[in-house]
Amino acid sequence: MKSPHVLIDNELDAMAHPGTDMSWSVMVQKLLTEMLADQRLTIEEFNHYCGRLNKIVDGRKEVA
Repeated sequence: MKSPHVLIDNELDAMAHPGTDMSWSVMVQKLLTEMLADQRLTIEEFNHYCGRLNKIVDGRKEVA
């Protein structure tokens, strides 16, 4: 089984790609929330990844 960090990094990389639909960000948020709920992530890690996701989404909105 992949590390949660590798999985999240892969999802964030996909979100950064212009070909990925912006709605995918909701699935990434759900994944982060589930990982926090079942303690695969600490609150600090959760906040870090949410921040990264927000930056990616904001950056994509600026380009669009």
